[in-house]
Amino acid sequence: MSGPIVRNYKSGSIVYFEKDKAEDIYVLQKGRVILTFTSVNGNELKEDVRLGEFFGVKSALGRYPREETAQIVGDASVLVFRINEFEKFVSNKTHLIIKMLKVFSSQLRQVHRQLREILGQGEARNASYELMNVAEVFYKNGNYDHAAYAFQQYIKHYPSGAYVKRAQELYDASSKHSPYPVNIQPLTYQQEGNGPSKLEEMLKAPATQPKLDASAALDPNSIPGIFQKAQTLMNANQLDEAGKLFQALASREDSTTQEDEKAVEKAVFHLGLVKFKKEAFDESFSSMSNYIKKYPKGSYLKECIYHLAMSSENLGEKEKAKTLYNKVTLLSPADDTMTSKAKAKMKELA
Repeated sequence: MSGPIVRNYKSGSIVYFEKDKAEDIYVLQKGRVILTFTSVNGNELKEDVRLGEFFGVKSALGRYPREETAQIVGDASVLVFRINEFEKFVSNKTHLIIKMLKVFSSQLRQVHRQLREILGQGEARNASYELMNVAEVFYKNGNYDHAAYAFQQYIKHYPSGAYVKRAQELYDASSKHSPYPVNIQPLTYQQEGNGPSKLEEMLKAPATQPKLDASAALDPNSIPGIFQKAQTLMNANQLDEAGKLFQALASREDSTTQEDEKAVEKAVFHLGLVKFKKEAFDESFSSMSNYIKKYPKGSYLKECIYHLAMSSENLGEKEKAKTLYNKVTLLSPADDTMTSKAKAKMKELA
């Protein structure tokens, strides 16, 4: 599919049912759509979708079943995006991302309020806590770019906030597309202080923010632009298409800028990552080894060796895996999640 399509529905039609597999994201162009869902306290609730609003976003991006039933009231027209099309569409439209964060934050406040009513607790948590929640949900579900952006916004608007160290660590990890740390402490509520933050003021104001960052305006035919497309395909689990683009980039020798060279380096690593995700462990081992030969001091060195160890383990080469896991523990930083996981693997294989 080359772009979003328009679907026309008759009154009473169901766009999707609760618990359906979530693959598409929708925009109401004409007519009326009612979302019916069950609140945390067991009550059935209904919500109108306004003209021009997205729906089905959270479940599609989070890759979990629908949380509500979407039904047409009166004839309606709906614009339908696949996940990769939607990500491309919003990539340079900061106002839409801000709008989604605002909606998600509002929905989180509703859930928190209902939970606190059940538990006999007080008012809703502040926006900073909910922003961290949104960011970590994105991260846990593998939406690294969305998570990194949300963490970046927390750091920007709460530079002295209660979660700033956590946000910085998770921003660094999500920017590198490292898995969500398994040994991190659960997010707990902490008071940020009195008065509205810059973010709260921004969310209340009209969406006139500048572009997300320089990468949002990338030439799609440039080396960084092609890498961004390949990365989006990988995040959408379209591994064959992503692998072809990473393979082509890894062979490029026409870099003219540091940005180009960095994108090629990242493509070499991500080619091995795609092959690992496809469980082609021999090919992944070869690609990761190629990265180390080309970039012996590269920024993905530690992750490469860790994936070499995992590939060896999956290929039944236990001793080689132990040796490689040991190498991981010797690389800095010495206290990160990857080191902890490598040490656990060494004990497991002992």
